[in-house]
Amino acid sequence: MERTMTRAERLKAIETYLYQSSGGRKATEIASRFGVHRSTVYRDIQSLGESGSPIWEDDGRFGVLKERYLTTVRVNLHEALALYLAARLLSAHSDEHNPHVVSALEKLASAMPESIGEHINRTAAVADKRRPDRDHIRVLETLTRAWSERKQVRMVYHNPQTGETTERTIDPHFIEPSPVGYASYVIGYDHLRQAIREFKVERIERATLLETKFKMRDGFDPYEFLEHSWGIMGGNEVVDVVLRFSGKVAYRVRESDWPGVVDVTDEPDGGCRMRLRVKHTLEMKPWIRSWGPECEVLAPEELRTKIAEDMIAAGKMYESESI
Repeated sequence: MERTMTRAERLKAIETYLYQSSGGRKATEIASRFGVHRSTVYRDIQSLGESGSPIWEDDGRFGVLKERYLTTVRVNLHEALALYLAARLLSAHSDEHNPHVVSALEKLASAMPESIGEHINRTAAVADKRRPDRDHIRVLETLTRAWSERKQVRMVYHNPQTGETTERTIDPHFIEPSPVGYASYVIGYDHLRQAIREFKVERIERATLLETKFKMRDGFDPYEFLEHSWGIMGGNEVVDVVLRFSGKVAYRVRESDWPGVVDVTDEPDGGCRMRLRVKHTLEMKPWIRSWGPECEVLAPEELRTKIAEDMIAAGKMYESESI
């Protein structure tokens, strides 16, 4: 027989249920979800508010103010190590001062065993010394709220490559960090282009949260969109890439699980051949060039030509008679 939920357990469950909702819940929805009468729901919500939970009410709907809500997470030692590694990556990814990063790291450190927590505190101290950019933080906070509450954003976006600055409305479906350039991107429906687009957060000059709600585009799944992506450039087209690595670096190639890899086969000379399926080759070009003469592009022909041109141009830079 299933055990009946205690009131304390129900209060916590209701709090979580409201926190996870983007637009709040009606009392009837909460009552149906937990099998209680509406009057019980009202008493429970009152108790949550009195205990400090940041409950909001609007037109018969109840929710939790996400920016004021403090979650509680309990982890074991091995989970703590996983979070420590994530914290180190988070610090490396944030090349600007972000008070939320610092605060999150300090709170994480306080929940860790001392031997691990001290290293997270030192990581937080390094992050705290980074250059401040209040405009960037305001934009990121606006995008976070919009993503959480599924509200549209009006933004001013600058493209340094074209020099174009545009004002547009977007439906933020996803926020994704990029391993290239320590940047973050918001992926969503762009009403100006009427298509799904990726926007570098650092290029958003101003962002305003709108009251208009949006629904996810039919069939759009951010994980499917980014599948086979080398970074954050998604889409429907997939490019077949074939690379040959020399014997000097083949062991290093085999050590990692690179995005989009179909297979890696050995070559008679000790090298290896890698086949990949990726969406766009633009983001992987710096990685290919980083291997220098130890990596040869076999396909597609356009990528092979481009990398060859880049290598020749780089070589000419060092042909000077004297330095």
